[in-house]
Amino acid sequence: MDRPRRAFTLIELLVVISIIGLLVALLLPAVQQAREAARRAQCINNLRQIGIALANYTDAFGALPPGRMMSYDPRFAGSNPPCTSTMVDKSLFLHIAPFIEQGVLYSALNSSVTIFGWENETVRHVVVNTYSCPSDSGAGVVREGYSTQLYSYGFAVPGVPYNVFFGSYAGMYGSLYLNAIPTPASSCRIPPSQLPEVNGVFNDLSPIRLSAVTDGLGNTAAVAERALESLSSAVGEGGSSIYEAYGWMIAGNWGDSMVTTFYPPNMFRKVAPATAAHFSSASSLHPGGLNILLLDGSARFVKDTISSWPYDSATGAPAGARTNTSDAWTNLPVPGIWQALATRNGGEVIDAAGF
Repeated sequence: MDRPRRAFTLIELLVVISIIGLLVALLLPAVQQAREAARRAQCINNLRQIGIALANYTDAFGALPPGRMMSYDPRFAGSNPPCTSTMVDKSLFLHIAPFIEQGVLYSALNSSVTIFGWENETVRHVVVNTYSCPSDSGAGVVREGYSTQLYSYGFAVPGVPYNVFFGSYAGMYGSLYLNAIPTPASSCRIPPSQLPEVNGVFNDLSPIRLSAVTDGLGNTAAVAERALESLSSAVGEGGSSIYEAYGWMIAGNWGDSMVTTFYPPNMFRKVAPATAAHFSSASSLHPGGLNILLLDGSARFVKDTISSWPYDSATGAPAGARTNTSDAWTNLPVPGIWQALATRNGGEVIDAAGF
């Protein structure tokens, strides 16, 4: 006599599959949130390590490292470097390398020539994990950079990949977007109208001493996130890929290792097509905001809703702002907490509960 066989009916099978699907749907967001929380915590830790390196550098040299400084390479520096130089050079992140357990990297650096030269090719290929956010998949890797602009210098040639290390962080230039290069270059003096505008802790001028940070170290932003993956679909002038042209951790230029609060956070979500607001503003792939490092070494999360001045929806620049004949910004709207965080000497009162 045959024994009856036990089995699921089709209805029972469908019910089981539905329950499993429901459980996955409930658990997956929680798992993703946990992973993102871990990535955000790692990003915060990276910034704190950078903060320690900045503090140690300052103790050793009496000032913060240079920001967007011009090159002293004798081939391109002119008769009165850095005032007559034709190119921006090494980033602040290379200067602090010995203080972030990258002494070997710094020792390999040929400081007498530009970072873009063939002499420093090895340095450009070194991956420093501390300089990349785990949520930013476009960073933390060595890949080909957009090198057409280097052809005229002889640093790159068509058809030969110019590989560089891409990172996720940038020094804070200040609350304004400008190039405070001395004019005329040979005089090594900038127009007096621009002096008050050079208000961050990293700039085109001399390195900043902590005594010049009168707003307080805990009220002044030093480094912010700038997510490369946010630029992956953006296209710049002449069809160049912004994703390849910016984010070079070795370079001290706008969009590479310098940002400004001239633009509110995460402008890649707010302005299209791509403008300077995309690569010169702070940004991240963290939901709801981004991480910043304050000059006292603390790091914290800044929400997208932080108080900021109103911006032009087409360019991302402050609404109504314009430059005068001396290239100084005028008609600026009332700054918010976001702008106040970037200035070292603005005298603003910052409400910590507002960011």
